[in-house]
Amino acid sequence: MRVRVILLAAVSLLVVALSRPQHAAAQFRLPSRAPRTDSAQVVSPASPRAALASFLRLAESGDWEGAAQYLAVPPAERDRALQLARRLKSVLDQRVAIDLRTVSAAASGDTTDGDALGDRIAVIASANGREDPVRLVRRATTASGDQPFWVFPPATVALIDPWFEALGVPWLRERLPETLMREGPFYVYYWQWVGLALAVPVVLLVALGLGALMRGVLGRIARHTVTEWDDLLLEHLRGPFRLWAASVATGPLLAVLDLNTRMAAFLASLTRGLVLLSIFWGLLRIIRLAQDRVANAAWATGQGTQARTLVPLLGNLLRVTLAVVALLVALAQFGYPVGTLLAGLGIGGIAVALAAQKTVEHLFGSVSLAADRAFRVGDWVRAGTSEGTVERIGLRSTSFRTVDRTVVRIPNGRLADERIETFGERDRILLRTDIDLTYTTSPEQLERIRDALEATLRAHPLIFSEVVRVHVVGFTDSAIRLNVVSWFLTTDWNEFLRIRHEMLIAFMRVIHEHGSSFAFPSRTVYHVPHDEAKSLPATVVRGTNADG
Repeated sequence: MRVRVILLAAVSLLVVALSRPQHAAAQFRLPSRAPRTDSAQVVSPASPRAALASFLRLAESGDWEGAAQYLAVPPAERDRALQLARRLKSVLDQRVAIDLRTVSAAASGDTTDGDALGDRIAVIASANGREDPVRLVRRATTASGDQPFWVFPPATVALIDPWFEALGVPWLRERLPETLMREGPFYVYYWQWVGLALAVPVVLLVALGLGALMRGVLGRIARHTVTEWDDLLLEHLRGPFRLWAASVATGPLLAVLDLNTRMAAFLASLTRGLVLLSIFWGLLRIIRLAQDRVANAAWATGQGTQARTLVPLLGNLLRVTLAVVALLVALAQFGYPVGTLLAGLGIGGIAVALAAQKTVEHLFGSVSLAADRAFRVGDWVRAGTSEGTVERIGLRSTSFRTVDRTVVRIPNGRLADERIETFGERDRILLRTDIDLTYTTSPEQLERIRDALEATLRAHPLIFSEVVRVHVVGFTDSAIRLNVVSWFLTTDWNEFLRIRHEMLIAFMRVIHEHGSSFAFPSRTVYHVPHDEAKSLPATVVRGTNADG
């Protein structure tokens, strides 16, 4: 399960990274002007944007003669025009992440950058720290004869060879086959793909080595401490530390490979995402460890049942909060406007609050139930019309296991407003019953039966001796009623059922031993002849006399 979670998080980071357009890395800088994102802007066919797009399109299709027309090659190097076009395309692929939206779409070019004759599309940093601009200039002579035509000027063309020679690792060019020096998928040289494949086991070995080294050093320190908290923490952070070490080791390896701008920026963002993932993974493990430790400590002090209720709830709240923070940090890491997102959430907060009204109500209901300690996991509870054992107290609902072994889930917001009767809070269980005796029982027998019943109750080892009541409480239509009230010092319902069974059987023996019997509803009808009925009172003739 843990491996699945980590793989899922890594795939999510990969998807986020791929879905976000990467910006320029340290090898280049785009012009300082803001990108033109107005999609309705008309792109002139004689604009720098159209010229750059045509050059890239022709180079992608392998039409190097057409692509070379966009280079102002000096007459002395006309025979190298095709080679220079190829090399410029490789330089742009490796060192520049071109965004055509940043290039002027007007035929006159960008007139606000201080360069009246040209447009700067990128800046390439050389090995000695010098920054060379990549420019397009307008020339008067065009293929169409009446519109300006934008080309790479001679100053830019003169820098193509130095730029190209600095690509990758220059000393490898003389030692590797020409096949490995060709560009593969995503403009990555084949030798770099081989390097990436070899870097994977190297990173894993480095992570395992660093993990073993740090575990050995910190383990020795932890063994000399009194508490076992640090030992458990060291064990729980093994996985996050390995992921962190692998992510950190990836940076130097990527620098050695000298990947192109897009791939380097993508892998750098992915590496930083994995570092963040390892940090948040470690925080989750710390929360889990703290949750277990607090629960165990509460168990040792006799508050285990309450800990099983509060600690998981607080742990879930911390994990949800950490997940939200991790999501925002990950979005910010990959360039998404988190500030704009939060502002949008603030604007739409009313709609979100209305839509999530019930969810928020249930969340606060769970907090209220935990704070009031209304019940705990394992308690037998009657809430409204539902009754059963509390199995789980979640962030949204609470689950009850009923007598029928079904599970009833009640939203916490509604449960907090219910009348809750918690049987788990009892310190003793009440025995209360009515005993109906026949009217043939004499007063002397009643006194002896009452004393015997009280003595039977007080003789039980679990009786709560302060309250034992056996009294005649009334005369019903067919019985003399004795009320028995007592408590037994047990909280186990099954044990109480056994005690009540024993007591009721003992009550039966007491009544039979004292010559009485249980009454039951009965009615005696006296039949009087017609002649004799004339001399009897009218109430006797019309009514009946009930007797036990």
